[in-house]
Amino acid sequence: MSLSSLFERPLLIFDDKCFSCVKFARCVRILSRGWIRTAGHYYSEEAKKAKELIFPPNYDPTKMFWLINQKGAYGARSALLPVFHEMIKGSFKKTGNQDVYVLACEYKGMSCHNSTTIAKRLVNLLRNREYFPFSS
Repeated sequence: MSLSSLFERPLLIFDDKCFSCVKFARCVRILSRGWIRTAGHYYSEEAKKAKELIFPPNYDPTKMFWLINQKGAYGARSALLPVFHEMIKGSFKKTGNQDVYVLACEYKGMSCHNSTTIAKRLVNLLRNREYFPFSS
């Protein structure tokens, strides 16, 4: 089975230890009407398996969020347009999302719950980008 067929429905991998990242992933899931599957870097087995399949063994994919679709894996800034495209695509499809969120803790005490840290994450989002294409 090829990687393209495994990711026929896109998968968004995000930092599930971060308040703003969890909110972002939930918004993407809702706006895509469940078309985009979501999984956390740290607590999702689906994300761990996907990262093993796609990324080289010495690469750390946890430094940014990823959208993985039929074309490849898009990280951070390079994922913004594909996420928007998949949200529009999902708004026309009738799918349900069976995502299970397992968080390290409730939002209280999460390290990026203040405006300074959210601003730093946004700057890193715009600064970083990565793309791992799937060969046809």
